[in-house]
Amino acid sequence: MSLLFFKRVLANPRRVGYIVPSSPFLIRQTSRFIDFSAARTVVELGPGEGCHSRRILRFLNRDSRLILIELDSHFAAHLTEQFADDPRVSVIHANAVHLSETLQIHDAAEPDYIVSGIPLTIMARALREELLAGIALAMGPSSRFITYQASLSISDHRHFDLVRKKHCLLNIPPLHVMELMKSPCPEAP
Repeated sequence: MSLLFFKRVLANPRRVGYIVPSSPFLIRQTSRFIDFSAARTVVELGPGEGCHSRRILRFLNRDSRLILIELDSHFAAHLTEQFADDPRVSVIHANAVHLSETLQIHDAAEPDYIVSGIPLTIMARALREELLAGIALAMGPSSRFITYQASLSISDHRHFDLVRKKHCLLNIPPLHVMELMKSPCPEAP
């Protein structure tokens, strides 16, 4: 764990959401849900220190792009510095709740993949629903939402249909990795 991560957890534990960064096992499992041969635009919500971002970049095509949307200004500055030499990366200091608008401004509507470990279960319900609605709004019919969560509750959320899931025991805490697609006709709340 880096000093930056530790400081950000102490400063705002609910915003960071985890007490330790993702394990290498979780990072590998999450990246296996991405078809890098077809991925042109990958968006990561709440990348923190960038451990998943580094893995994604390792396999991302030269002509593809990775958009990192980070709410915490300290993490955003760290990511900007870390990926300054990679033209495929754009770091955006923004709230993921406004994902659709943010992606339109950056000419990235309907990305191929949206990856997020934002801990949905510890959020206030209204904020969680706003965030999930925003993610669904940003997705096209072939977009995929890859998320890692402590609970499987999102797998039956009205905005999404579960494509596949795996459980990663070798992480603190153990998490479920899920691939979701946008539901063609979401049910009313």
